[in-house]
Amino acid sequence: MADSEEQVGRSEAAGGHAEGSGVDGTEGVSGVGSSEEHVNGDNPTDETPPRESTDETAESNGVARTADASARPADGNDQNDVEPSMTQDPSPQSTAPPTAPDTPSTPAAYTPRIRTDSQSTTATNTTSATRGGSKSTRSSLVFVVSALESIAASKDARKRKPLLDSTQRALSAIRNAQGDASQLDPETLFEPLTLATEASTVSVVTTALDCIGKLISYSYFSVPQRNSSDDPHQKAPLIERAIDTICDCFQGEATPAEVQMQIIKSLLAAILNDKIVVHGAGLLKSVRQTYNIFLLSKNGANQQIAQGTLTQMVGTVFERVKARLAGKAIRATGSKTSLGQSNAASSSSAVETPTEVNGSETPMVEEPETPAEAEGETTTLTLQDFEKTKTFDDTRINDTTTVVTRAKRAHAKQPSRTASGMEIPSITVQGENSETYTEDEDEDEIYIRDAFLVFRAMCKLSTKQVRREEEVDIRSQGMRSKLLSLHIIHTVLFHHHQVFTNPNATIRSSSGQEPTDFTQAIKQYLCLSLSKNASSAVRQVFEVSAELFWLMTKYLRSQLKPELQVFLKEVYLTILEKRLAPPWQKSYIVQNIFGRIAGDPKALVEIYLNYDCDRQALDNMYQRIIEHVSRIAGQPAPVTALQQQAYSEHNARKAASASSDWQQRGNLPSNLVPSNTSTPFDVEDFPQDYAMKMQALDALVVVLISLVNWGQQGTVDAARPLGTDSDSRRSADDVRESIDTRGDASSISPTVNSLDGTTAQTSLSNEALEDDPAELEKVKERKTALNKAVQQFNFKPKKGIQALLHEGFIASRDAKDIAAFFLSNDQISKKALGEYLGEGDDENKLIMAAFVDGMDFSKTRFVDALRRFLQSFRLPGEAQKIDRLMLKFAEKYTAGNPNAFANADTAYILSYSVIMLNTDQHSAQVKQRMTIEDFIKNNRGINDGASLPDEYLQGVYDEIQRNEIVLDTERAQAVELGQLPQANAGGIQGALATFGRDLSREAYAAASEEMRNRTEQLFKTMLKAQKKSSGGQRTNFLTASSFKHVGPMFDATWMSFLTALSGTAQETQHLETIRLCMEGQKLAVRLACLFDLADPRQAFVASLARSTNLYNLSEMKAKNVEALRAMLEVANSEGNLLKESWREILTCISQLDRFQLISSGVEEGAVPDVARVHSMSASHQLNGNPSRKSMQVQRRPTPRPGPAGSYHADIAEDARSADMIRSVDRIFTNTANLSGDAIVHFVRALTQVSWQEIQSSGQSESPRTYSLQKLVEISGYNMLRVRFEWTNIWQVLGQHFIDVGCHNNTHVVYFALNSLRQLSMRFMEIEELPGFRFQKDFLKPFELILRNASQVQVKDMVLRCLIQMIQARGDMIRSGWRTMFGVFTVAAREPYESIVNLAFDNVTQVYNARFGVVISQGAFADLIVCLTEFSKNMKFQKKSLQAIETLKGTVPKMLRTPECPLSTKAVGIKDAPTAEGVPRQPSRQTQEEQYWFPVLFAFHDVLMTGEDLEVRSRALNYLFDTLTKYGGEFPRDFWDTLWRQLLYPIFMVLKDRKAINQEAANHEELSVWLSTTLIQALRNMITLFTHFFESLEYMLDRFLDLLALCICQENDTLARIGSNCLQQLILQNVRKFTPQHWEKIVGAFVDLFGRTEARELLSAATSSSYGKESSYVNAFGDSAPIQSNGTTIENAPPITSSSSALKINGVPANTPSDVPTTNGHAPPTDQFQRRPSNALSLTSTDYDHSPAPPPKPSSSADNLESFASPTLSATQNPQQTPVIVTAARRRYFNQIITKCVLQLLMIETVSELFSNNLVYASIPSPLLLQLMALLKRSYHFAKRFNADRELRARLFREGFMRQPPNLLKQESGSASVYVLILLRMYADTSPERAASRLDTEEALIPLCSDILTSYIALDDETQQRNIVTWRPVVVDVLEGYVGFADEEFGKHVPVFAPLCVGLMGREMGGELQRGVMGVWKRVCETRLGVDPEQWDSMGLGKYMKDGVASPRAGSFAARRGSRAGSR
Repeated sequence: MADSEEQVGRSEAAGGHAEGSGVDGTEGVSGVGSSEEHVNGDNPTDETPPRESTDETAESNGVARTADASARPADGNDQNDVEPSMTQDPSPQSTAPPTAPDTPSTPAAYTPRIRTDSQSTTATNTTSATRGGSKSTRSSLVFVVSALESIAASKDARKRKPLLDSTQRALSAIRNAQGDASQLDPETLFEPLTLATEASTVSVVTTALDCIGKLISYSYFSVPQRNSSDDPHQKAPLIERAIDTICDCFQGEATPAEVQMQIIKSLLAAILNDKIVVHGAGLLKSVRQTYNIFLLSKNGANQQIAQGTLTQMVGTVFERVKARLAGKAIRATGSKTSLGQSNAASSSSAVETPTEVNGSETPMVEEPETPAEAEGETTTLTLQDFEKTKTFDDTRINDTTTVVTRAKRAHAKQPSRTASGMEIPSITVQGENSETYTEDEDEDEIYIRDAFLVFRAMCKLSTKQVRREEEVDIRSQGMRSKLLSLHIIHTVLFHHHQVFTNPNATIRSSSGQEPTDFTQAIKQYLCLSLSKNASSAVRQVFEVSAELFWLMTKYLRSQLKPELQVFLKEVYLTILEKRLAPPWQKSYIVQNIFGRIAGDPKALVEIYLNYDCDRQALDNMYQRIIEHVSRIAGQPAPVTALQQQAYSEHNARKAASASSDWQQRGNLPSNLVPSNTSTPFDVEDFPQDYAMKMQALDALVVVLISLVNWGQQGTVDAARPLGTDSDSRRSADDVRESIDTRGDASSISPTVNSLDGTTAQTSLSNEALEDDPAELEKVKERKTALNKAVQQFNFKPKKGIQALLHEGFIASRDAKDIAAFFLSNDQISKKALGEYLGEGDDENKLIMAAFVDGMDFSKTRFVDALRRFLQSFRLPGEAQKIDRLMLKFAEKYTAGNPNAFANADTAYILSYSVIMLNTDQHSAQVKQRMTIEDFIKNNRGINDGASLPDEYLQGVYDEIQRNEIVLDTERAQAVELGQLPQANAGGIQGALATFGRDLSREAYAAASEEMRNRTEQLFKTMLKAQKKSSGGQRTNFLTASSFKHVGPMFDATWMSFLTALSGTAQETQHLETIRLCMEGQKLAVRLACLFDLADPRQAFVASLARSTNLYNLSEMKAKNVEALRAMLEVANSEGNLLKESWREILTCISQLDRFQLISSGVEEGAVPDVARVHSMSASHQLNGNPSRKSMQVQRRPTPRPGPAGSYHADIAEDARSADMIRSVDRIFTNTANLSGDAIVHFVRALTQVSWQEIQSSGQSESPRTYSLQKLVEISGYNMLRVRFEWTNIWQVLGQHFIDVGCHNNTHVVYFALNSLRQLSMRFMEIEELPGFRFQKDFLKPFELILRNASQVQVKDMVLRCLIQMIQARGDMIRSGWRTMFGVFTVAAREPYESIVNLAFDNVTQVYNARFGVVISQGAFADLIVCLTEFSKNMKFQKKSLQAIETLKGTVPKMLRTPECPLSTKAVGIKDAPTAEGVPRQPSRQTQEEQYWFPVLFAFHDVLMTGEDLEVRSRALNYLFDTLTKYGGEFPRDFWDTLWRQLLYPIFMVLKDRKAINQEAANHEELSVWLSTTLIQALRNMITLFTHFFESLEYMLDRFLDLLALCICQENDTLARIGSNCLQQLILQNVRKFTPQHWEKIVGAFVDLFGRTEARELLSAATSSSYGKESSYVNAFGDSAPIQSNGTTIENAPPITSSSSALKINGVPANTPSDVPTTNGHAPPTDQFQRRPSNALSLTSTDYDHSPAPPPKPSSSADNLESFASPTLSATQNPQQTPVIVTAARRRYFNQIITKCVLQLLMIETVSELFSNNLVYASIPSPLLLQLMALLKRSYHFAKRFNADRELRARLFREGFMRQPPNLLKQESGSASVYVLILLRMYADTSPERAASRLDTEEALIPLCSDILTSYIALDDETQQRNIVTWRPVVVDVLEGYVGFADEEFGKHVPVFAPLCVGLMGREMGGELQRGVMGVWKRVCETRLGVDPEQWDSMGLGKYMKDGVASPRAGSFAARRGSRAGSR
């Protein structure tokens, strides 16, 4: 064997390239190809013999068949397509070429054997051979005898005695055995044959080799050696020695062709033998020798045969592995079934057959995770990583031993031998115990190891470096070797990928017994092979490498996830980016790699999931692929029509030819043989850029097709290929999908077909990741956020840091965290990072220090450390920044290498020097370079005074000169740009240096080398990391199952698709290309619609719309028609999902209609162009949709004006074609099939286009109404839709009709109204069920059009349309009545008499003829509202009066109408029913709310908002007449409603003080309002309360609150009206009041007295806490006082009347705040102060009954009394300095004065009430005493104020009044009323009053005493006015006391007698004198016993009688008038 290998080496050396041998240099196996035809001269498609004949032959040769021997491979095509048999007959004669010598024929009984397959391999392992019997496989020795005899007769035998002797011994032994081969020793036969192979005669050698091959075929050498097992010199197995003998016959190129042929045949026989299978070294020797023959042979036929033989050998090895794996799966299944284990246990060892989707499979096995995942760190994977370390330790897996396995015998062990004498565990069958399976697994390992060795050998051969001169010659030995090895790898991956993906395919490493997946074991060699060849500039190498990459992506992507991304990023995407890369490389990548990935939906989605959605991935691979392909597709490529045709023909030839068979079928190409080698690449007649552009365009469209398929069919349908048997996909919810399956987990059966066709349990992985679209989308968003933050840092570092911190990518602001992020992230710009680290801020310095500290320079050479340091960032240009960085570097390096330099200064200076040297040596701007002497000189003495060794500096200098310190990214960029290092020489020398060189080729070669080196380095690092993590977690590979990923995928890349497709469509005129672009855009729209992506959908539809060029008819071409067809197809297919994009489509349809009109003869100018409308007014945006800012139709380029008819005739004909018209019509007719949401979007878009048409028409008499007509049409098509959908449609459609109906072009309006009428008539044909209101909705536009229209003609047309509908469809109107009355209501407000008359006449007609129908349809309230508006029409009083009378007549008519439920309770004759058979509309209202309330509210509305006095007066009367007449049966709840919403709102204006005061601005209006409306309303309220007292008595507190509201007004008239009405309320109902009612009344008085008490007087002089708006706030308290029943006016339910209720005579309530108030300083003409005769005033001169004169302009305060002393008034007032009082403070003072006036009013009211004997007699005594307490409190308050002279003086000085204020009238008046009423109570003898006599006495006597005492104390000179005022009160007290009964009188004599004495000391008038005399008279009678008759006798009787009267309750007001003259 050694000699053979040595010879191979010599032969290879002679050929110019040493191939090597063994494991390290073994040349391996090739693939299948057309060369098989040369093997046997037969057609490779010939059928193999039937399996039955093969089985019979096996049995006849003593081989027992077993049940599983019939198992076939999983792929039934393998026998013909994968590995076609090269030698159908194992005998040499069957395969020998014609030049081979004749040999004996085989026995007739022998059937030609078929090639090795899974059946033969299985039979080898499960059958036993019988050695006895005449039918043994060695029973026939005829061919041996023939061969030996031929050898013996040869010249060589005669020359070589050993050969002759050995031959004779063999023949003798055969004769002695008499044909029984079992009696022969194999060594006896083998010895002469071995010697014969050493002969010099070719025929002898070929005969010997032929005989050896046949003996091997008949398994003769499977007999074990007869030597003792303990013989230390035991020979190697005979089969191994036989193989060595065969291989030794090849002596390189000089070997005869016949011998080469026999070697090939014999080796093939050895490898294909199923009875004795050769493994290990024997196998590799056979493969290596065949490989060498292929390389070194000069015979073309032999090369072809060797190539085919290699294919069959390698195929046999892997087929056997597949068979073993199938058997292993069967054993595992049987074992688990017998043990009864669960599915979970069986799932760990089962075999899965991948389910194919579009010809692709997902690999099954996950690989060990990268070190970054194992250690929690992020490690960047590079291509160079693959050469550093191995992921699988195979140091002991080699070919130094040959292992032989043979057929097993039952119940016996048969040892096998190795070349070294060590035994391999034998294989036996021992029942069903576990040991059997352990031995089987060991044998499985041997087979898998064979596959590993062969595959590794091929990978190593493919990585061998080829010299540059050999690269250019494809026939060179090095290139043929590389190509053959690569093609064999391709064949293995193509046909036997199941071995790589099967989880049972494991192999043990040399370092341990843990099994390793086959793919993990070989990937280091496979990836290294690909990294060496993927970027090759040799086209054949590049193509087969690309095919390898595709197969890895197709089958192994789950196991090679990190490796694939390295290839994508570092090789294929990089090539596409390189400007100098040859076009054929880019073309192949786009077409054959990305094009295939694009065609595999699952692969496409999984690339997105595992790279774009993985934070650890190097890049977004899916997005990068799409961007690169789209960039190529979008690049302009000038091409002629002939070149386009040439490209099309080239594609056709390529599709028809079989030149790409090896790519599609996995065969070896025939051109590997030098005789067949030729340049297969045709000279192309078209630009390569154009071809690449078209290929990229095809790829993009295929991507879109794949995305659509995956997105449409979901998880199961998208993954299942056509023809998949649904029965084999039974659902199993409990089985999770494996990594290699297609589709959803629920579609995968728990059992799948194993490799050999049997059934095995599904293998499940508990580590399989869930395909969760939501979570993955979050990951993608997170990754996108990181990229954006990094980009922001690269642009502005400080903002980028903020973004990274905000998003959480950097843990904190700590410098270590920030530095760690910089060190771990490769996306950071080196330049930006350098600038940031060099900044002088403290924070930047800390970060820089942490950044450098994060590096490790220990045990590193200085230049290497500096190089690595400067690789991490780009050195900034500023010297200070460089200095800071170098200082820190020197510190770090010295710390890690303390013995390198004397101190850190040395490292600092040297680093600076090296940087300067680097610049000097490599900068093009430096002319004079630094020499080594200069460098050494510059660095002398830098090492702490000493110099560094010159040798050291020399080494530094040389390294820098040879290898520049430059960033890798900048180096790669320079290589990409072709910036090769140029020689320094210039001029002629430089020109000569570059003469004849292909600089671009050299530049790309350098770029390829750089790419290759970087790739290898990446793989080295990655493999090293993976080795560390071996045995840990596996790589996280996500298997796609959800269709939801397609949405985010398309959303991330749609702009790239749009750019490529739209740009290409715009620039080309080639129809096929246009159709391709249109197809792509249609698919893109489909995707955007499927996943509701608004922006992409809008963009692509807008692109299609622009491509139609309908806005520029003169330039329309055939491609624009194609775009139009595509857009119409989109509209027809995606209608349900287009949403807002409908607008673009419908705009184009409108433009198409315009084009059709113009092309049919209409003048172009007569048809408006909607594209000319560039913007739309915001007022016309429908449904609040803002105008879109991008991709709007109106934003298209302005069409260039062209002459009429300048369009192309053929284009116009296409536009008018029947197909085009049908497509457009189909869009509108298919709207009936749109979903509810889609039809709304469609209608909205159509309305927008319709509005554009109308706007473009302007005032044309023939406006464009195409879309408006279509709106009517589609309404008809969709008439049968459910009402729910129609409601949504009509919200859009109705608004459009409103907008159009209000247009200023009457032609448009007429058309719109007519269309609306037609639609309405059609809608009314459909009966509306009760409870629905669709008629109401679709008639609403009529109302709004009438309201907004400006032309009378339009208004008239609206009314006539409704009249026509009523006449034609009146019986079908249901809810539409409400809208119709709404229209008439709007008409009632019109200022046009014709409109008002027309509307009123029609309403009257409906009122008279259809009143019952109106009531039954719930439109009664709308009818009333309509009549109300007619009543309020001020301009036409006649109609107003008619309407108010009609309103009045509504009540009796309603009660007569049978349809009204109230008619059942009414008496009288009923009208005939008018709504028979018409279903009633349901209502949730009560009967009162339905019928009574609308009428009553109508009167209220007219009353409050009517302008005409007569109408308003009638409304008031009719309101209360109706309430009085019919209110008796109103329930209490309804009365509450009437109070809240009708009655109380009449007076709501009084609550707004600003409003009521503003009314004074118009004295006449306010006078009319007060004298007519308010007074009458208050009186009617009192009358209503009295009339329905029993029903309304619970509202007494509300009425009292209302009256209190009127009383507490600053307007004196309102206050007096309220007081009068309060008295009327009490007087009219006094007999009905109960004590509870009196309690409420007294409570009301308590509230009134409290609110009118001027407490502010006590603090007004010093208070400054008044508000500027205080006069507009209720001056009598912020909130109404709580009444006895706990309710207040403010607590009543809110008023629901219209806002007009707050107006009086049309004056708005919200008047300005700066208008003077009634009691303020307003002009006299604006005030209403004309008081009646009984007007109140605090002035002492205002007691006469004559009308008061008009007030003076100065102030109303002049009317207030002043009790200033005459001295004060006479002396101080004339000289008083005027006090400046602000308007706000004056309002505040006026409020206080108003309270004083109202307090007097309340005292007067009490006095007048109790002058009525019935009132006095009805009120209970306790409540009367409570009322008297109010008077007493008022008295004491006034007395306190009057006594405080200082306070009054301050008020005077501050401008409160013109004189010092005084409350004398309040004091005296309250005291007078109080005394009179209490005296009456005291004198009353009724039981109730008598019961409270004691309380009365306690209240009366002290106050009387106080009054008399105060009067006596008055000064006659200074207080004369007080005396005059108090004198009547004193008289009342004395007269009352005189009237006491004797007992009571005598009881109080001690109190009154002294007071009378005091009175006698004052000047008394007549009345007071008589009063005092009366007191003394009674004193004399009661105490002195004087007889009363004595007074007569003295002549004093009559006088005394006049002076002594009984106590009387005189009126306070009357007394004031009668005593006015006494003042």
